[in-house]
Amino acid sequence: MRNRLMLAALAGAAILSPAIAQTANPAAPTQELPYDRGYDKPTARADAVNAQEAPVTDSLNAQADVSATVKTNNAAANQAQYELDRQAYIDALVKHDTAVDRTAARYVRQQRAYADAMAVWRVQVQQCKQGHQRACDPPPPSVADYY
Repeated sequence: MRNRLMLAALAGAAILSPAIAQTANPAAPTQELPYDRGYDKPTARADAVNAQEAPVTDSLNAQADVSATVKTNNAAANQAQYELDRQAYIDALVKHDTAVDRTAARYVRQQRAYADAMAVWRVQVQQCKQGHQRACDPPPPSVADYY
């Protein structure tokens, strides 16, 4: 019983300690920045640096503009080539699908011709087994006759 009470007290303290630690201390003063950094205000020194660096900045901006224009032109050329390649691929797929369809139709005709020839052959064998000699004499049917 005593151990349970101690465990309960420790658990309660563990649960409450973060909440107690996070409360603000009313005696502590709030600090705001006591100074102005100044880099966002124009000064004579900043104006002198800007005047000295302006040609360099303008030159770099011009180079960036040229580079961006070249990249844009290259992107347009690449897009045009992509569209041509994509259209060629689609055309090849259509051609392939047409060939596959033709092959599939031919396969269906062949299978049907084989099945028809087999049906006629089975009838021929059945008649031969029943004693009809005229059914036993001819050769088996040719698939080409039913194609």
